[in-house]
Amino acid sequence: MAAPVKLQCLDDFPTHIHPLHVLINKSQFTQQFPDHTGHTHALLLSLMEQQSPCNRGFLVCAHITPEEETDVNILTCLAVYVSKSFLKHYGLKEHSPGTVRPQCLLPLKKIVIGARTKQSFKWASSEKFSNALLILASCHGQTLLARQGDALLLPYHHLLGEEAAQVQQQLSEVMVLDCTPVSQGRITVDTSVVLSDCRDLELSSTSIMLASSLFVSDFAQYASSLSSGGSLLNSRVLDFSAFSQALECRLDVRVVDVSDLHKPGGILSRLERDEGLDADSTVFVNKSLLLKLGVFNGEWVIASVPAEKMKKTPPAQSPVLAEQGRVHLLAIKAFDSVRQQDMDVKDNVGLISPVQWFNLAEGMPVPVGNKTIKIKRWNKVSSRAESQISVSACRCAVPPFAKELHIEAVVSPDYSSHGPFDSILHKHFSSPRLVQRGSILGIPTEGHPDLIENSSEGILSWPVLYFRVKQVCGFSAEEEEVSSYLADSSHTSLYMGGSAHSRSPCSVLQKGWSFWTSLCPPGLSSTVEQLLTIIQPHFSESCLTLKRGCSVLLMGPNGSGKVTAVRAASRRLHLHLIKVDCVSLCADTAAACEAKMRSVFERAELHHPCVLLLRNLQLLGQPRDGSETDSRVTSTLCQLVAAAHASVVVVGSVSSQRELSSDVTAAFVHQVALESLSEEQRRMMLSSLSEDLLLGKDVSLGKIAKQTAGFVLGDLCTLLTSAGKAAHRRLLQTYFPEAASEQEEEDLCVSGVSVTSEDFSAALDVLQEAHSQAIGAPKIPSVRWQDVGGLQQVKKEILDTIQLPLEHPELLSLGLRRSGLLLYGPPGTGKTLLAKAVATECTMTFLSVKGPELINMYVGQSEENIREVFSKARTAAPCVIFFDELDSLAPNRGHSGDSGGVMDRVVSQLLAELDGLHSSGDVFVIGATNRPDLLDQSLLRPGRFDKLVYVGVNEDRESQLQVLKAVLRRFKVDPSVCLSEVVESCPPQLTGADLYALCSDAMMCAIKRKISRIAEGVDSEASALTLCSEDFRQALAGLQPSVSEQQLNRYKLIQQKFTESKNKSP
Repeated sequence: MAAPVKLQCLDDFPTHIHPLHVLINKSQFTQQFPDHTGHTHALLLSLMEQQSPCNRGFLVCAHITPEEETDVNILTCLAVYVSKSFLKHYGLKEHSPGTVRPQCLLPLKKIVIGARTKQSFKWASSEKFSNALLILASCHGQTLLARQGDALLLPYHHLLGEEAAQVQQQLSEVMVLDCTPVSQGRITVDTSVVLSDCRDLELSSTSIMLASSLFVSDFAQYASSLSSGGSLLNSRVLDFSAFSQALECRLDVRVVDVSDLHKPGGILSRLERDEGLDADSTVFVNKSLLLKLGVFNGEWVIASVPAEKMKKTPPAQSPVLAEQGRVHLLAIKAFDSVRQQDMDVKDNVGLISPVQWFNLAEGMPVPVGNKTIKIKRWNKVSSRAESQISVSACRCAVPPFAKELHIEAVVSPDYSSHGPFDSILHKHFSSPRLVQRGSILGIPTEGHPDLIENSSEGILSWPVLYFRVKQVCGFSAEEEEVSSYLADSSHTSLYMGGSAHSRSPCSVLQKGWSFWTSLCPPGLSSTVEQLLTIIQPHFSESCLTLKRGCSVLLMGPNGSGKVTAVRAASRRLHLHLIKVDCVSLCADTAAACEAKMRSVFERAELHHPCVLLLRNLQLLGQPRDGSETDSRVTSTLCQLVAAAHASVVVVGSVSSQRELSSDVTAAFVHQVALESLSEEQRRMMLSSLSEDLLLGKDVSLGKIAKQTAGFVLGDLCTLLTSAGKAAHRRLLQTYFPEAASEQEEEDLCVSGVSVTSEDFSAALDVLQEAHSQAIGAPKIPSVRWQDVGGLQQVKKEILDTIQLPLEHPELLSLGLRRSGLLLYGPPGTGKTLLAKAVATECTMTFLSVKGPELINMYVGQSEENIREVFSKARTAAPCVIFFDELDSLAPNRGHSGDSGGVMDRVVSQLLAELDGLHSSGDVFVIGATNRPDLLDQSLLRPGRFDKLVYVGVNEDRESQLQVLKAVLRRFKVDPSVCLSEVVESCPPQLTGADLYALCSDAMMCAIKRKISRIAEGVDSEASALTLCSEDFRQALAGLQPSVSEQQLNRYKLIQQKFTESKNKSP
């Protein structure tokens, strides 16, 4: 049972207690948790608004103190007393509310600690430290908490050192680099402690300084606190400030989401004490950049996007926003950049909100990276004092307050534009807000249950309300010339009008992975850019010349990220998104289906400008009762798409274009196909999706990306989920082998479940098997090069053909691309085994195709089967297609004797597919045949099966010995057996299959011998089964080569023929 708490900071925190530990009053603690006695406890501290380092909370070591040490009254909630160092270290604020409950610490098997200074390394590596740690771990009642990524949280003891202050300093310089098997737990006598020297690493603090009040002299305070030590009296600074009033400066800014500003340790949480801060009218810069700009902290500046890059406002938007040359005011606010790396920005880049960018750029697409804007000092002074302007006057200049403010709600599918907004607007304007005629206001609604949104994905979120400023009136005629005003509930009368159609900024407040709300999701950036290129012209000036709306057909496998790409494109273009699953549009009759479709398009028109996403478009017009496609439904769909509003972008998503009729496909003007993910794209996706996942030190996302060839976004999400479940099962088996209660499972989750490479391997095995079954590919057996004995030259040629281009893609531009490889030779020489080894060693999907399997009795179906095989290979790239018995699939055309010419068409289709492999550089074809002389000669020309490799019989004894050793790798052979003597006793013309038969016969002889010895009572079943020399002699007695001398000579003639023809070819 958790108890409510509040953080209380003690100015005089006891020196004998670790500064990152906490104190709790004994009477209060026993009142809340009467079953817990003792002086120290491990507590789970969870603070409101996710201000803690972990969303679930984090563990702290609490010391129970008597009342006289704290001398406080018993409060309604439990008081947790912390030091100033605690607040700074974890980025927390005093009086932060939350909850706390006792936590059972799980024992750690191993921790890795790193000393960051020479003194701390010497102290931690001393025998005194190790002995003290062992004694403390063995003492009952001591809580030795260790958390990965934090300082070493050992309690002070005189065994660690005589002076408490010195011991605390040493502990603060020792970091916990790794904990296993959980990320935070208890150090016990069985815990292995590894010390690492981290003196080469830069000392960086993860603490966040608390915000302080800002005064007129803040600029001097900021400047004097810079590491450069520069003074405001510096002549260069003064010279720059003198000209900064008349000159324009260029500033690189980056658009960050509102959730990034509000998140724990974010800018707004650090500047919370600065009342009246409006994030949508402020550009946030660090102290260094503030000095370079030569402006005051909190100063108002005129901002604009450079004219050469500005685009005029689309006619679909209000003509008010189309005003040219209007003034945009922004406030410059400095913030502490301790955790600036969290938002991936550099020191010379400012941060602005999406609403601010929308108003500033007048609807331009949101930039993914940095964007340059122009800023200029702004002064609001009377004309009489204009000649006496001083630099410091800029600090006092503020926009005037508005007398009247007229706004109208922006129509959006996320909320009702006629809803009750009185309380939300009153709360929003309780502090001054910058308003301007034609600008958009974004008001978060988090915490208002009346406006909670339940999306189609079942995710609860609070939408952002958008209002457009219709008119602003000042108090005097002189102020009417000013375009920007401040509005609040004390000075301004607010008038709420009707609703308006307008694009709106891309702000979101939902907490979640950054991948799903990213403007450019990793791995899908090319698709998003394609959608932007197609849609953006319809919302610019050129849309007047376009006679119809925009329609896009988006094609890609299930789970490939089609919805994510459309969401990112709509957010960047400030368009509303309406998602409709076509399953909900299907009905029993065509008329009912038509009515549903018309209702959806009418809804989209009501919320224009927007993007209407029709998912699973192939479901519309599906045949009923075995009849043909419902032409009435498809005809209505085509009419609705063609007659859609000019500001409505219709996007249909489908797995494959073949699932749609030609009429529906023709109704969409543009088509975009999601290509298979490359290895780098999969790595970027995995990196972004696993941001909130605790990965072990042995996890390599690059290696996982290589092993997930052919996976799409949905598969990668499933992989991470399955790996997390595997890690949870592994830890449950470790800590609770019998069974775990619900509370124990909760304790395990709080301790931090780390996902290791072992968990990813277990999840990959399951998913790859399911993936192979989904695409019709058999599971690749674990065949390594060690399993293929001999054939060294053949292995080298195969690796040069397939593995070399994969490892060095730059070779493709030099014309070294080989599309096909033909293995020919006598049967049983290892051609199929070689192909399997190639797929395993090169980490490629393996599609094994038997020639006769593709032949079908129906006209055109055989050719369709071949196209399907190559389509699956492109989806699962990098992939190896292995055609076994190729001579049965592609014989010489004109000699097959079939009246319908089926085989001739099959060969032609195969040739066409082989020619198309050059466009996909990671699909390889390997063919195997015993009769290459029967193949159609067109297959053997360059660009198809242009690499012919003869896989012959191992005639020399050394090669046969290598094959025999490879076969016997999984057998247990008696040490007295000499394999060289066995090989000398073999016939000279044995294939790999013959040697495998020899070993199998020898194993059968060994089994019979074992059975007879058990029957005689000489041996037991528990003893191992081993092969002896007698077993091999019995097997050799009945061994006959599968390839005769005459057949071998014929294959050599064929090899000679192909070699001569290759040498004669230019």
